[in-house]
Amino acid sequence: MSEDLESLAREYKVVVRDLMKVYRRGTQEVIALRGVDFEVERGELLSIVGPSGSGKTTLLRMIGALDRPTAGVVIFEGANITQLSEEQSMDYRRRRVGFVWQTGNLVPGLTALENVMLPMRLAGKKRGEAKRRARDLLTDFGLEARLRHRPHQMSGGENQRVAICVALANSPDLLLADEITGELDTETADMVMETLKRANKEYGLTIINVTHNPRVARYASRVLRIRDGLIEGQRHVLYGDISEIDAKGRIVIPEAVRRLAGLQKRVVLQVTSEGLLVKPLRVAEAERVSEDQPGEETENN
Repeated sequence: MSEDLESLAREYKVVVRDLMKVYRRGTQEVIALRGVDFEVERGELLSIVGPSGSGKTTLLRMIGALDRPTAGVVIFEGANITQLSEEQSMDYRRRRVGFVWQTGNLVPGLTALENVMLPMRLAGKKRGEAKRRARDLLTDFGLEARLRHRPHQMSGGENQRVAICVALANSPDLLLADEITGELDTETADMVMETLKRANKEYGLTIINVTHNPRVARYASRVLRIRDGLIEGQRHVLYGDISEIDAKGRIVIPEAVRRLAGLQKRVVLQVTSEGLLVKPLRVAEAERVSEDQPGEETENN
C-alpha cells in the first residue's frame, strides 16, 4: 500500500522521502545519501547527528535547495522543492530558509549590525526598517554592545550568535544549522545552542541542526542518527534506542545494537506474540537443528 504524501505534507513542516544523492568524481561514483526518509514537525528543533562523511551536510543542502538530489523528494509546507527552478530556489532560500554554517557566516568587512541588515536589504526592505530589526535581534540575543564590531573584533561564540541573527533577519519558516559549534569550546558551544533553542521557542521556528557531537545534539527535542547516507535511528526518552520503518519497509538498526546482538548481513525474522524477533542466522540455524533432533540433545545432557 503506497503512502499518501499529500496527507503527510499537510501534517508536517518538512517531509523527506527516498532521498538519494550520487556524486561523480571522474569515473567513480560516491553515494552520499542512500534513500533517506523522515519528517519534521512544525516548530520542532531536530538534531541529526553523525560522523564526518555520513551525509548530513549533503542532506541539509537538499532541504535548503542548495543542491538537487539524484532521486527522491523534499516537501516543504506542501511544495516539492526539488522541482523548483533556479529562480524559485533562490527565492525559497532568501525568504523561507535561514542558514547558519560552521564558518563563513559573516562578511568580514561589515559590522554585526550591517551583517544582519544585509539579507533584509537584498530582499528589498528599506534601510530604516532593516536597521531597526537588526538592532532588535542583536539586542534580544545579548549583542547590543557588539553592534559596531566587525567579525575579527568578536569571539567565535559572538560571531555564531550574530550569524543566527543573520539567519533570522528575514523571518524564515525554517532554520538549517550545519556544525555551528564545531570550532567552539564546550562553554561557548553551550551558549550558542541555548541561543538556537531560544530562537526555536520564542519565534516558533522549525530548526534542523546537524552535528557530529552527541552532546550538542541533545539540545534538540528529537535526535536522528545518520551513518553511510542512511538514517539509523533515534533516542527515545522511555525506550532508549529505537528505529523507524521507512516508506519502503526498510529498518536500519544502529551499529552499536547490531554489534551487541551479533547481527551480520543476513538475519532471520520471526513473528512472536510480543512483536518481531530478529536473530542472527547462525543462532536461528542452531535452534532449528536442536528442534529437529531432540533425542540427541537429551543424550548430551
